[in-house]
Parts: sequence; structure tokens; C-alpha cells
Amino acid sequence: MKKILILFLAALILFSGCIGEKTVKKGDTVSVNYTGSLQDGKVFDTNIESVAKQHDIIKPEYVPSKFKVGEQSMIEGFDEGVVGMKVGETRTLTIPPEKGYGLVDPELINTYDIIENVSARENTFPRIFDISLDQFETEYGPGHNKSDTVPYPGTNINLTVENITGSVSLSYDLKVGFQIFSQNSPWNMTVIKINETNVTIKPSVKKNDTVRFPIDQFQKTPWTSTVIGVTDDNITLRHNPIPETKVQSMFGTMVVRFNETSLIIDQNHELAGKTLIFNVTLVSIENNDISDKTPDMGGNK
Repeated sequence: MKKILILFLAALILFSGCIGEKTVKKGDTVSVNYTGSLQDGKVFDTNIESVAKQHDIIKPEYVPSKFKVGEQSMIEGFDEGVVGMKVGETRTLTIPPEKGYGLVDPELINTYDIIENVSARENTFPRIFDISLDQFETEYGPGHNKSDTVPYPGTNINLTVENITGSVSLSYDLKVGFQIFSQNSPWNMTVIKINETNVTIKPSVKKNDTVRFPIDQFQKTPWTSTVIGVTDDNITLRHNPIPETKVQSMFGTMVVRFNETSLIIDQNHELAGKTLIFNVTLVSIENNDISDKTPDMGGNK
């Protein structure tokens, strides 16, 4: 009888322990503290203030990160890795690239020689061109008339309205010798020839000039390029190396780096191709949906 009682009490304790230890399952909303590092030990992200300060990681606030398991708001390996965790448990997740930020896509990497030739040849284009009335009025507003002058966006060029019907005919107000500035060009262009039908321009650049190329309409390259030679056909540039730099542009994030011979522009995610190691502590488990915004974290997609 005594043995039966002992077995019964042991089973009761075991059963009580099982029903009292809730674990994470798909569909749960969880809060976690985490630190993400690479295989070489470099910490790239954390929401723990003391760790962040050690590694110069700046965030608006340091709070547990909340997400819904299985909702795909996290990288796959992180999402899968917290399943089965208990509150207070700490787990190390080793996440391969396939379940992190993917493999490196060679199509997203552009490589340029540090010494590069670009064309210095003349460029000829029509002096008069047409755009739709809708496009014109979107840019300049309604109520314009023939002979009105309007600016060409992003340049120092003026345009004259030649005719307005279902479309608008515009002509360039240019003369030989005029220096054209454009946000989309690393150097000015000089008008060298003009007639009733065409305008011809040529790069206005000389040896030892220092230039920057546009990345998008809002910014130029973080590195400079020096003109080391000019002929009728080519401009020879030397791209001047800088430390590895992350650039945010309207086309997404890119990483710029140099080696001895090349300038490399990489539009892959900076963690693509890397095995990620997350040290994760489960803070809480909820069954309700997420009601607040998930803080930015290394495990986020």
C-alpha cells in the first residue's frame, strides 16, 4: 500500500509539473530578449542594453521583442527555434543562411575596376520633344500657354512651350558654350553644336578633377573619383577607396567596399550567406495577437 501511495504521489507531482510548464507553439505571441552574433563572435544586434553599449549598438529603447510565432515576421530559423521554449529558458539558435537571410546572390553584386574608362564622346539629341499633357500638368500645373518658359527638373536648363494640344511640345533654350548642370551627372556638359533639329553636348571635365557619381536623385557616392586622363573618346577615372560603408538609397540598402583592384557594390542583405547565432531568452508567452509594433531586431525579416 505504501509503495502504491508513493507511486501515486510521484505521478501526481509529475503530472502537475507537466501541466504547469507552458511551452511555445505556433500561433503564440512571445516576447524575447536576444543577442545575435556571427561565427567569429561579432555581435550585430541585441535588445539587451548592457550588451548593446558594449558593442556600440544604438536603439531608441531596449525592450523585449514581441512577435507571433509562425506569422513569418521573423527569419525562418529564429521563428522555428523558439518553438518548445519555456518562460525563463535560454536557448542558443544556430541558423544557417538558408533559414536566415539567404545565400549570396551574385546578380546583386556589381564590380568595377578601380581604374575605369567612361565615354567622353559627344551626345546628340532632338532640340524639340513631346510629352503628354497629363505629364506636363503634373510637373508644372495647368494654365500654361505657348511661349511660356518652364525649368527642366534637376538641371539649370529652361524649356520653351512650342505647342499645346493633346500633348505638349517643348524646346531646349540652349546656345553653344552653355554649361549644363544635372543632378544625374558627375560633371557638367557643354553645348558644342545646336541647330533647328538637334543639340550636341560633350562632357566638360579635365585631368585632376574630383567627382562623385549619383546613386539616386537624392545623394551621390560616398567615395570620390579622380580624373586621371581625358581623350576625345574616354575619361579615365580612379575610384578612391574608403572603408566598407553601408548606403541607404531609394533602391534599397547596398554595401560599398574596395579591394586592391576593384570597387564592389553589393545589394545583398549584409547578413546574406552568413551563419547566425542567436542567444535567446523567453520572457513571456501570450495567446492573443500582437497589438504593438515589433521593435527592429536582427531576427526580423
